[in-house]
Amino acid sequence: MPVADKSKWSPKTFHSIDELSAELDRIEAAHQSGTLSTAGGWTPGQCMSHTAVFIQSSYDGFELGAPWILRAVCSLLLKPIATKPKSQMKPGIKLPAKAKELLPEDAVSVEEGIAQMRTQIARIKSGEQMTQVSPLLGKMSHEQWVNLHLNHCRMHLGFFSYE
Repeated sequence: MPVADKSKWSPKTFHSIDELSAELDRIEAAHQSGTLSTAGGWTPGQCMSHTAVFIQSSYDGFELGAPWILRAVCSLLLKPIATKPKSQMKPGIKLPAKAKELLPEDAVSVEEGIAQMRTQIARIKSGEQMTQVSPLLGKMSHEQWVNLHLNHCRMHLGFFSYE
């Protein structure tokens, strides 16, 4: 797997589900025109699949769980920052091997990743509520989940270039 070039990372500026959806339109257009590239360690398809699976898990549940002491600390210290509207997640967190459910398959096409993201965005837009407990941050409201997912998507898609 290639190593991400953090010097080419520039977080995206969308702050709503509608703006995320519009960003997917730009990604799809860039892919179709042959101008989509990434400086990240994952392909664009893998990034979108990963973010979609994370959203899906906040609806359908997670298999993994962190030790209670880590959950308690992260719930107190990290959750207020990670779920704040317009906060900015930084790249560089490596998921542990036991979080394999959140890791993308080796070969995910851009089309597959976009389709997975659109499916999850449709769930959000339909009013379905994310109610699962975060394996790291604990109990969260639907609004906190939305903010976390937007923050997570801004970070990953910040490695994409459309020119």
